[in-house]
Amino acid sequence: MNAYALFLTLLISHVYARDVDFCFKEENDPYLYMGTKTAYHFVYYKDRLQSVPNCQAKQIWMLVTHGTRCPSKSEIIEMVKLKDFQNQIINNHELRNNGHMCNKDLENLKKWKQNDYLMIQRAKVLAPQGVEDMRLLARRLQSTFPHLLQSNNNENITEQDYVFKESDAYTSSGAFMEGLFKVKDAIDVEKVPDNDTLLTMYKTCDSWDNEYNNASYEEVIAFEESEDFENLVKNVSRRLGFFTDIPKDLILTMYDMCRYEKAWTVTQLSPWCAVFSKEELHVLEYREDLYYYYKAGYGREINARLGCTLLQDMMNHFWKVEQENESNFQPKGIFYFSDTISLLNLLTTLNINKDEMQLAAFNYKEMAKRQWRTSFISSFAANLIAVFYKCDINSQPTNHVMFYLAEKSVMLKGCKVGLCDWEYIKQKFNPVLKQCDMKTCWNENGVAISLPNFVLLILSCFSLIFIRE
Repeated sequence: MNAYALFLTLLISHVYARDVDFCFKEENDPYLYMGTKTAYHFVYYKDRLQSVPNCQAKQIWMLVTHGTRCPSKSEIIEMVKLKDFQNQIINNHELRNNGHMCNKDLENLKKWKQNDYLMIQRAKVLAPQGVEDMRLLARRLQSTFPHLLQSNNNENITEQDYVFKESDAYTSSGAFMEGLFKVKDAIDVEKVPDNDTLLTMYKTCDSWDNEYNNASYEEVIAFEESEDFENLVKNVSRRLGFFTDIPKDLILTMYDMCRYEKAWTVTQLSPWCAVFSKEELHVLEYREDLYYYYKAGYGREINARLGCTLLQDMMNHFWKVEQENESNFQPKGIFYFSDTISLLNLLTTLNINKDEMQLAAFNYKEMAKRQWRTSFISSFAANLIAVFYKCDINSQPTNHVMFYLAEKSVMLKGCKVGLCDWEYIKQKFNPVLKQCDMKTCWNENGVAISLPNFVLLILSCFSLIFIRE
């Protein structure tokens, strides 16, 4: 054996014996919960929606976020830079022998190529998995409520029967409609403007924008300075073969690539997920939970107020169904397609998945069993469904409402196994609706900060429509 062959043999043997942290490729139970970029396939409730004995569903009201989609332009710009970083990681392992990824994970990373989802012209476009998520969600709803979502005769489907509105959902409504009615344009979808005061109320409120820029970022920055996050940076840097800590933004880009690829193809592993241990994925998930807790959830009072217009819309529709007569025909389904912030605002208004302890930078470990987990409440295609039922219980006609989050019944306090008495719901949320005047968006002189005065006046008056004893 010549000297060169001997050198190669020793080198290969040395690489093969490299000290590794773990082997993601051989993981039988990979961690799948990745904040707002979690695939809906992994989190929706797999059993059929509960039927309610002695009750008939009269109306469905639903708020849905966009399905699995391509990254934004800014995300794509950062992700395409991973090609150069990929080469550095390979060199760290094969030439410098500094890395600690196992050979199978390294081989997967070598094969990684930028796919069509990372083309700028496809930014935020619904991915095929997102189309499938929406179609299947619609079909599951239809199988549970066939009398409300009948598709046998599409010629009879009208805007009187079904209301569709969309904002920042990027064709999700079309895929959903195709799942319901077999055609994606059975009903005209109202595209609401950027200054819409129903589906994206937060966009019209400068008070919210200015406040969240301080609150949510401050808490996230504090968490990034914690021991848990700093250990993540050190461990990932060492694992990839770097002697110094790699930039935090680069770690977040790798995390985004990992979770986008897993959401695009739920049956395959992303080589970028092999960068992180399970515990490190937990830390990154908490970082995003913390961010949205203050940006759109219980971390700030203003978020609950911004969700009240959607609650108001839902309850006004249900009140009309309660009073329904031959001259007051109501739609069978109201379907709104919006974004993560609007959904989280509404969940906050409804007090859904609220923890007793507030999420903070210092209590990551104490909040391991928290209710506020964006992976489960605001994944891709996340949704809240409210169904109004007319019931005959013990020969007494009564009305009830049931809420479903990701197709699982919500156990609201004061309701029986998720089934809420309509009178209780009215009593519970009337105080919220009485304050649904958006004064939060006014300055100290009573002048609207970003909303036109006439819009605020309309909102204030509209809030009185439902408020009844």
